[in-house]
Amino acid sequence: MNVYEAILARRTVRKFKQEPIPVETLQKLVNAARLAPQGANLQPIKYLVVNKTELLDPVFATTKWAAYIAPHGTPKEGERPTAYIVILVDKQIRASGYDNDAGAAVENLLLAAVGEGLGSCWIGSVDRDKLRSLLNIPEHYVIHTIVALGYPAEFPVVVDATDSIKYYKDEAGTLHVPKRILAEVVFFNQMDE
Repeated sequence: MNVYEAILARRTVRKFKQEPIPVETLQKLVNAARLAPQGANLQPIKYLVVNKTELLDPVFATTKWAAYIAPHGTPKEGERPTAYIVILVDKQIRASGYDNDAGAAVENLLLAAVGEGLGSCWIGSVDRDKLRSLLNIPEHYVIHTIVALGYPAEFPVVVDATDSIKYYKDEAGTLHVPKRILAEVVFFNQMDE
């Protein structure tokens, strides 16, 4: 699979097989993330990998899933992620302006996950205080987001957006993700309407 194919294949997954992810694979994902472009090459992003079985449910309890289709988008018992990577920003390196750094790192991580046969869900709705306490995260780290990971047990599909961009499940339970068509989002040379 080349990079473009990985981009086309990547979807947010919210149902996972209950198979552990090898540590070497998790390290590979972090390695891909750390090599992303970073403003001024400061590299303020750090990664806390959570794969201990006894921590998975407590981390899950700090997250909220799929607001458009709640509660149907929340993984049920037996469908939950088998690992998480908490995306941290070291404020001692960069105190502000780090969202582009985190975004570039996470996208590398998500695409590397596709290449490893993994599903992922990038989560911004997190109880950060609870997570900080649970994982003993020092105060000089911003908890940016979490990436939930596991082998996929669902396969969402992309559809052309028509009157709404809200994702939805059909009667068979397949998640449909509307995306704006290329002609609506690309302009060449000038913004002629």
